[in-house]
Amino acid sequence: MVPSSSSPVPSSIAPLSVSVDLSRASVRVAGELDRDTGHHLLDAVTVLTARPERRWRVDTSGVTFCDVGGVRALSDAHALAVAHGRSLRLVRTSRPVDRLVELLGRERVFPSPDAEAPRCDAVRAPSVRRQAAPATWVRHVRCGTTGTV
Repeated sequence: MVPSSSSPVPSSIAPLSVSVDLSRASVRVAGELDRDTGHHLLDAVTVLTARPERRWRVDTSGVTFCDVGGVRALSDAHALAVAHGRSLRLVRTSRPVDRLVELLGRERVFPSPDAEAPRCDAVRAPSVRRQAAPATWVRHVRCGTTGTV
């Protein structure tokens, strides 16, 4: 009897394939791009920082599923490129990626580096009293970017 070579993949593991072409400064992503796998895209884009190319490309045409976590990874990859003085462009996209970028707004997902991102007001509970923050603290969050400013 020959054992079966196919074993079921646990449903908690989303299949994702990421490849980097250093000579073209491009990353290709295929499979399920979500909050559990988005860090693989960021790892691949980080590799491009070691190369002198100014224009980075991301091909998401093979993405079969994308959630907000996946779009956040794309936005973070864009922010990484901008932070290193590079540009990042989606060269081919899939319907799941296009749909979410369209719903969220391209300018929110991929803000232009020279335009200031829109600000969101912080909401405070009226019954909570806090001490005054030092003047160096900034009290707003930029929408479309990660973290606080």
